[in-house]
Amino acid sequence: MKISNHVHQIRIDFSVTEQVKRYVYVYLITGKHCYLVDSGVAGCEQIISEYMSQIGRRIEEIKGIFLTHAHPDHIGGAAAIQRISGCKIYASAEEKRLIEDIELQFKERPIPNFYTLVKESVKVDRIVEEGNILLPEEGITMKIINTSGHSLGHTSYIYEEEACIFSGDAIPDVKDFPIFVDEKMSEVSLEKMEELEDIQYCCPAWDRVYKEDEWKNMIKESKKYLQKLKNSVNQIEEEYGLEPDENKLNRLKKRMGWEKMDVNPLFKRSIEACKQL
Repeated sequence: MKISNHVHQIRIDFSVTEQVKRYVYVYLITGKHCYLVDSGVAGCEQIISEYMSQIGRRIEEIKGIFLTHAHPDHIGGAAAIQRISGCKIYASAEEKRLIEDIELQFKERPIPNFYTLVKESVKVDRIVEEGNILLPEEGITMKIINTSGHSLGHTSYIYEEEACIFSGDAIPDVKDFPIFVDEKMSEVSLEKMEELEDIQYCCPAWDRVYKEDEWKNMIKESKKYLQKLKNSVNQIEEEYGLEPDENKLNRLKKRMGWEKMDVNPLFKRSIEACKQL
């Protein structure tokens, strides 16, 4: 779907488990050459190629992939796309080790279906960090924002010419279980994004694009959501700390209004991150 003059959103569907169905959005930037923000799961290069053909472009034109973080649904397609196009891979130093060594990532984060979602490691060509300005070609300026929390080195990219921020998973979805490794870092990242000026489009990995008049409201709601979760986790721990974890999780689901939702297997790490505060 076309978002602005040179930005397109492409949906990639996948499964974490048979019960947990997910999707992720990757973003295509078109100029003299083409660029991706994130690369979806393994095998999705065909979906990306088909979309590009529909708009008169070719996957071989991709010259860069800007990775927001190392999770499988964001890096799974990178190696295959790089083989096809010879593109460069951009990512933060903190995420680099997990992008370049998926066995290490699986050891640290053994999610179900891991090696279906990401089958190959890929080398990072350029380390990015807060404040960097990238100029991959004339007319495309990418500013780097550190938005850690969901992962330790999560990065967002601002495409300045079209005032788009590609926020990956930095902004929690208030309709789902929030996944993060550091709740405080997530709060700081949300506050940092809330202070940004002149952003016309917020392009998350998990939802539709939010325009200028609504994306900061989304951030405010996400901040409230994290605060409610943090408070609920610690209240339940204080009141029912001796109960089995499964009982406490059911109490948390009830307080948060999640009774009918299947628990994402990664969510237990978010609960532990809340307890650390």
